[in-house]
Amino acid sequence: MKSLKKIGIGLLAAFTCMISVSQTALASGTDSYVTGDDSYRQPVPESYVVVRTINNIGGYEDDTQTFREPQDLFVDKQDNIYIVDTLNKRVVKMNSNFETVGVFYGPDKPFNSPQGIFVDDDGDMYVADTNNNRVVHMDPEGNFVEEFTNPESDLNTGTSFTPSKLIVSPTGYIYVVRGENIMAIDGNGGFRGYYGQTNIGYDLVEALMRIFASEQQQKFMVKRTASSYVNLTLGDDGMIYATSQEREEGEIKELNSIGTNIYRKYKTIGNSVRNPITDFINNKVLKSVVASNSFKFGEYFNDEGEYMEPIFEDICVDQDGIVTVVERLNGKVYQYDQAGNMLVAFGGLNEKKGTFTRPVAIDVDSKGNLYVLDRINANIQVFEPTEFIKLVHEATAAYNAGNYTDSFVLWNQVLDIDENYDLAHTGIARTYYKQEQYELSMEESKLVGNRDVYTQAFDEYKYVVLRKYFVPIILLIVVIIAAVIVLVSLFIKYAKKGYWKFLEQKDKKMGFGAGIMYAFYTLLHPIDTLEGIRYNRTRINMVVPYVLFIAAYVVRIMYLYIVHFPLASIELEDVNLVFEAAKLWIVPITWIPASFMATSISGGESKFSEITFASALSLVPYIAINLPLMFLSNIMSKSQQSWYGAFSAAAFVWMFIIMFLTMMILNNYTLKKTIGMMLVSAFMMLIIWLVVLLCYILTGRAIQFVISVINEFQLNFL
Repeated sequence: MKSLKKIGIGLLAAFTCMISVSQTALASGTDSYVTGDDSYRQPVPESYVVVRTINNIGGYEDDTQTFREPQDLFVDKQDNIYIVDTLNKRVVKMNSNFETVGVFYGPDKPFNSPQGIFVDDDGDMYVADTNNNRVVHMDPEGNFVEEFTNPESDLNTGTSFTPSKLIVSPTGYIYVVRGENIMAIDGNGGFRGYYGQTNIGYDLVEALMRIFASEQQQKFMVKRTASSYVNLTLGDDGMIYATSQEREEGEIKELNSIGTNIYRKYKTIGNSVRNPITDFINNKVLKSVVASNSFKFGEYFNDEGEYMEPIFEDICVDQDGIVTVVERLNGKVYQYDQAGNMLVAFGGLNEKKGTFTRPVAIDVDSKGNLYVLDRINANIQVFEPTEFIKLVHEATAAYNAGNYTDSFVLWNQVLDIDENYDLAHTGIARTYYKQEQYELSMEESKLVGNRDVYTQAFDEYKYVVLRKYFVPIILLIVVIIAAVIVLVSLFIKYAKKGYWKFLEQKDKKMGFGAGIMYAFYTLLHPIDTLEGIRYNRTRINMVVPYVLFIAAYVVRIMYLYIVHFPLASIELEDVNLVFEAAKLWIVPITWIPASFMATSISGGESKFSEITFASALSLVPYIAINLPLMFLSNIMSKSQQSWYGAFSAAAFVWMFIIMFLTMMILNNYTLKKTIGMMLVSAFMMLIIWLVVLLCYILTGRAIQFVISVINEFQLNFL
């Protein structure tokens, strides 16, 4: 009988252990991927597997075994796990074997909806006792040490103190998330200032309103505030890592001692003047375009393809500086290296293992295991890294430690597992760069489209070549300059000859060769060229404009294939010849009927043929600028992108100027009327685009209908 009793007790204990910590017989894997700047998801080998699910506090002697909407967790240096069990108003402590070793309800008075916890190296706990408006300091046994309430200061008045997330620095400062700031409190409870506020920049409209608005109007002006912080953690390097809802600089931040973000940034705001029109377009109309065309933390589209702005609920940093965050809206876990490059993403919103319902907290232990707390499911899933992601971590750590040879070997081991893992190629390219093997670095970085690393290597490679072949390069430059001077002189000579030949031979139609040179005379004297068309409209050669349209298209395709890699705006494999033609021609071609219709109803003198000729002339600057620029780009890199882009933009500005002069000169308009008719023409161009788009959609629907009818007929009668 006693032996049966012992067996029963053993079975009961085993059952209790099973429900407290679910150990999977076969670890559950996760679908892993990475995203590039184009937001495309590229699958990668399995990176983390679920090895445990902690559902309750096990056999610990407590009335409430299960968690109720837990809000935070923390893993200390000894891999003890602390869970802030919010609705149960307690903190649960588990050891590294996932056994509950302590449950704390408050040292001096009961916790009231606690939401955050930090544990220092001595095991002392700092709990954000939210609804009690305090931070409680307890020793490792849960005894009361001290409390911190709202510190008194002239800078900290009129706001309540409801701490949610916090950390404690090695110097004893407590940092508490407080809206757009992180509040610093010293060990004596004194206010030490606000930390890490994002620069909101200068708003011209707001400045003008404050100058010219009445006192009554200014009362109703809404004060602009910086984006709010969401969570924070302390790295082994002493830096504060935080997540915020700041969309300009980046949602993930690494804050140095003075609160400046030194992590990867989207862009620098500074004190730049903000344009309310472009702000509206970027923030309201073209959100999806902006999100898909540049680097972003996380993803701006969920699994259903719907636009979203990520909210990173929590952040953790391992001993090698690997940053991992968990996102609220799509339930994904994103991991980044020390430079902000994505290593892997996994998870999602679902009920299966490896996914979540409402993830709210994440942390990492000394072995690299990730712990993700789910508030709704009231559990913790433990993710163990696979050999693949361990190699990735070791490679990034070796590179940052300056062990470039080890990093090179490790990245090649990563490629043995997944040869398409872009970051491995980038890591090898960086290693080649550090080893001064610039050509190999350029080759490797070009393989994965990394223009930043390519630019670094190319700039150094240029100096190496210049030092080695200084005299021949100088002689070559002199020859090129001389050749350019000769070519420009010949161009000016024949352009003038073509212009005067057309004007003087009043009884002859424009020849093809003379017409081409006449067109290029636009670069020298656009007004004279357009007036020549106006007074000799019956003699222009209509073959010339079509040749110019084709020539501009050929230059565009040549540009795509010749322009230097770091300055290319599109990858060669993504080039669509039809789409490139549409991008180039859509404005000048639609401007022809739009301006003709606009001028026809307002007493204009221009004819359809001469508008077509003048519209083609607007492409001449594009040809003249981009033809030499595509070759010149091959001695430039991304570091010269600003003034290189200025030349490219000049072509389109010049195009607009020629269109404007065309409207004014061919129709003999005043400046005021020209501006008005340009606006009317722009509106008509928009109407044309909408009509073409509508026809395209209707045609597609009609084709689909015909195909469906044919399929139905085949199914029923054949």
